Amino acid sequence: MSRPPRPAGADGFDFLHGSWRVRHRKLKDRLVGSLQWLEFTGTLDVRPFMGGLGNIDENVLDDPSGRYLATSIRVFSPRDRNWSIYWVDGRRAGLDKPVVGRFEGKVGRFYNEDEHEGRPIRVRFTYEDLGPEQARWSQAFSDDAGASWETNWTMDFVREART
Repeated sequence: MSRPPRPAGADGFDFLHGSWRVRHRKLKDRLVGSLQWLEFTGTLDVRPFMGGLGNIDENVLDDPSGRYLATSIRVFSPRDRNWSIYWVDGRRAGLDKPVVGRFEGKVGRFYNEDEHEGRPIRVRFTYEDLGPEQARWSQAFSDDAGASWETNWTMDFVREART
């Protein structure tokens, strides 16, 4: 039995499927004007589910404070053509509040309202399809309702050699 065709926008994360080496760069402190970046490596493995209406990944992060595991679960809504992205951090229980958005061309932007150290913030995730062998993710916070953004974490992905 064949699957129904995927709706427009459901292919947004297809570029990310597969195995990647990751170079992480994150600010040591957020929303305080810090210029000190921590750099470390990791891996990412992404696979689709539900005929491509979702995908899940497994992250290994070699953070300077200690190696940990994390997962992103991305689910597409055919009704509103948005993706919801849920983060699961292996150091604590539960799903983080999702960021929601969509792709325009090869760039996807996803937002939510959250808190950082007791202050209300906006969160933005940006995914960039940089071609078949490279991709990028970044996270930014805004404490002024989106008037300005501080990028505080980037991940540069390089595809693992295919065997």
